[in-house]
Amino acid sequence: MSDFIPPYPKRHTKEINPFQALYYAQQDLLSVWDEESFEVEFMHRKILKQNIFIANSPDLVRYIFVEAKENYERKSPQMRRALEPLLGDGLFISDGDTWASRRKIQMPLFDSAHIKMFSRVMTSTIHEMAEEWAKVPEGGEVNVHTEMGKLTAEIIARTLFGEKLGSENSAAVVDAFAAYQSVVKQMALSNFLGLPDWWPNVNAKVGKARKAAKTIHNAVDAIIAKAEEGGHEGTLVAELLKANQTESGIDTMTKEQIRNELIVLFMAGHETTANVLAWTWYLISQAPEVEKKLHAELDEVLQGRTPEFADVDKLKYTRAILDETMRLYPPVPILSREALEGDIIRGKKVPPGSIMLIVPWLIQRHKKYWDKPDHFIPERFMPDAPKPIKFTYIPFSAGPRVCLAKNFGIIESVLSIAILAQKFRLSLDENRKVEHECRLTLRPKGRLPMIIQNRN
Repeated sequence: MSDFIPPYPKRHTKEINPFQALYYAQQDLLSVWDEESFEVEFMHRKILKQNIFIANSPDLVRYIFVEAKENYERKSPQMRRALEPLLGDGLFISDGDTWASRRKIQMPLFDSAHIKMFSRVMTSTIHEMAEEWAKVPEGGEVNVHTEMGKLTAEIIARTLFGEKLGSENSAAVVDAFAAYQSVVKQMALSNFLGLPDWWPNVNAKVGKARKAAKTIHNAVDAIIAKAEEGGHEGTLVAELLKANQTESGIDTMTKEQIRNELIVLFMAGHETTANVLAWTWYLISQAPEVEKKLHAELDEVLQGRTPEFADVDKLKYTRAILDETMRLYPPVPILSREALEGDIIRGKKVPPGSIMLIVPWLIQRHKKYWDKPDHFIPERFMPDAPKPIKFTYIPFSAGPRVCLAKNFGIIESVLSIAILAQKFRLSLDENRKVEHECRLTLRPKGRLPMIIQNRN
């Protein structure tokens, strides 16, 4: 069992004041927490005029995401404002009837049959990366974070738009996404802390965001037009166009709305999965006993053959490594909601318009619910281990708004780890210090160069 404690931001010894919170949050959203935040169950903060509550126990997470979901289904207004230029009324930021109708249309596209079909694209794309890595001289370096970004972008692009279209167009879309995210990162303080519109560096960035969004819109609109001509069977865009038509042949969503949903899927399927995989390779490299058990499982289960969809359930330790990585480094570490109406929780009044935060970063390292919460211990997710308390492990959110493509991401990640770890070992220069950065998503900071070695 691993004794490795991965790096995490320094925790304050006592609660910091609102002005300190603003300062630290501008640097990094995970640097605002004190030691007590990993022990308490419900917190209230006030930043300027904004009430912020943090639900940090399984019963409160259940209450917010399930029992009182109608009151807390809406993302924070700052989050909606930041993402609206790109996503429009897409599933990620819509609510009410719009969200329900879109969710109903898209859910069948991520059932087991569809994911099995998409897994063939995953496997072939991962193999292409393995072939590229095989050309790297023994002992050479690859920038793992960049490589995982390339891999996940190509997989989601080919799944959405088709193999040829994915290869030809994904680079332009990825570059535009990077430009948009660089803008949104600078707006992240207002997104999560509920700062007003006049806060510096928010409105000034809207123009840049809209320019990057327009590039993405144009590319996806062209892809939809080609898909309507009858090609690209078996892609998500083709399946969504089919699902959008009622029996009478009337479209449920407009072309603009379909485009919004495809962009949501691209965003969800690229950035977060790339970050998780980058963290996974780093953690494996720092825990030799974990790497040894991973290789043993791959050799025993696969016997040298390429893993496929049916093997994912058999690769239990591989999956446990993934689950533990997402516990320590949740892809979206802060989930924000707006209270539509007033509420009372644990005797505290929650005024309308309050921001309610559920923080995977906190509850997935909570000292009450996890043994050795800061250690990297994949064994805690093995089938014979006690299951985590429900609603203490929420890397994909929870309740009705749980990530639609959750199983897609899990299959993609397990196959990526299995195929690449079959062939290669990745190690880190002992002098290299790995740090994180957190604005919207939690990712390794800067480059993550790792030394590549052929296992054979």
